[in-house]
Amino acid sequence: MAIPFTQAKDPNAAKKAAAEAARNKAEKKPDAIMHYVDASKCKDRMRVVFDDSFSMSSYIGQAKDGVVEFFRWCPPNEAACGMNFLNTHDPEMEKLTADLPNLGMLIKSKHFNLGGTPLFATMKKAVEDPILTRMIAFTDGSPTDSLTPYSEKNEDTLAYYKRSADVIIPLALEKHVPIDTVFFGSADSETEIALLKYFSDSTSGYFLHFDPNKVNFAKAFRFLAPVNRLMLASESVRREIESGRRS
Repeated sequence: MAIPFTQAKDPNAAKKAAAEAARNKAEKKPDAIMHYVDASKCKDRMRVVFDDSFSMSSYIGQAKDGVVEFFRWCPPNEAACGMNFLNTHDPEMEKLTADLPNLGMLIKSKHFNLGGTPLFATMKKAVEDPILTRMIAFTDGSPTDSLTPYSEKNEDTLAYYKRSADVIIPLALEKHVPIDTVFFGSADSETEIALLKYFSDSTSGYFLHFDPNKVNFAKAFRFLAPVNRLMLASESVRREIESGRRS
């Protein structure tokens, strides 16, 4: 008697089905598999100073995607983050949190109040966080605020900017908080680039220049995340990132 042909069963079918069910359950109830610790218990406690000025309006989508990708490269429950926007006040997003997936969703859906570039005041507020371990700031323009009085002396723009930076840098050094900075614009903005390098060089942070004609912010910002940051110690890697050759 002939035995009917039957297709061999996939020995891993049950495991695959269980994994798929777990993924579906996680999408519906993320808390069922992940519990986020208090931010104070995280090794990396970071603040991102996010430029939501009018000049960034064409690139806000890239900036959002870049920060969300940055979060994806942060180890769960080892990194906490809070957001400091230049113009948009959002107490919920300013709080340090280890729940970075939720913070990412908030950023993606956020409508920004585009305005000027009060960089110094925003960075000062961020660095005053008592449990901060690192700041990452990006901007595409010139600061429109100051933390020191205007001088009538023959002072160039960079020297004027540095006086405000010199209010923030000692606060960072006292707390051992490196400041990573990103300038998002053309190489013609020499003064602004020099200012951001001054922040990073003075606090043992990293500086990156993202020219929008070469670099997609949404892909490149992830290199500032904790698991990628050691790569930035290599000048050749930084140059590859800035040229758009490394993605």
